[in-house]
Amino acid sequence: MSRGEREHEPARVVRAVLAALNRGDIEGALAYCADDIVLWAPGPTPDGTELRGKEALRTFLEASEAAWPDSWAAVRALIADGDEVAVELVATATHGNERVTQPMAAFFTVRDGLIVRQACYFDLAGLLTLLRERGLA
Repeated sequence: MSRGEREHEPARVVRAVLAALNRGDIEGALAYCADDIVLWAPGPTPDGTELRGKEALRTFLEASEAAWPDSWAAVRALIADGDEVAVELVATATHGNERVTQPMAAFFTVRDGLIVRQACYFDLAGLLTLLRERGLA
């Protein structure tokens, strides 16, 4: 996808990325990410996990797709203000033979049609507890 064919309006950029991820199209999603993108998500420590750069994000997305191959996120609400986009989502995926559904929120900064920063918030402790209880983690 050339730069001219891509969406540039921040809310549309975020929707395009989410649609690509719902299709399992990692390359399509990465086409909307800056080379120096920064992604923050809950992690094993209270200050979370930060990924820097498109290649680190690619590795993360490939691992996520392998672990959760049918993951899908439904947008419940999306609010945009300039370059900032906030999204409330409900994510659903299968891990092992178990279907898991979890609410989450994501915040994006989009500049010149590219996501430069994303922060995701979800209940990592609750998710890990559920997977452990079901013998999946």
